[in-house]
Amino acid sequence: MLKVSLDQIIPVTQARSRLSELIEKTYNNHFWVLTKGGKPRAALVDVDYLDQLIRRAAFNDLAAQSRAAFDDYLRRRGFDPDTISEQEAEAILQED
Repeated sequence: MLKVSLDQIIPVTQARSRLSELIEKTYNNHFWVLTKGGKPRAALVDVDYLDQLIRRAAFNDLAAQSRAAFDDYLRRRGFDPDTISEQEAEAILQED
């Protein structure tokens, strides 16, 4: 769940009139959550931070795919990926 302080939440109507100011204050990991009708609708983030988030998400997807493929490999070899130790997994990889 996204943790946001109250001072980072701004109604869209208020954000319109303060857009330049908000953009200037958007740096590093600082961001703004824009609300419409009291509900979060969008975020204003630094482009570099957005790039980091996208890269991290892509890396996490790749890591999950790799883990799933390795789990399948272990199952085909007759091992339970949920109970195998890291040392056992390394030994299996070194066998091939």
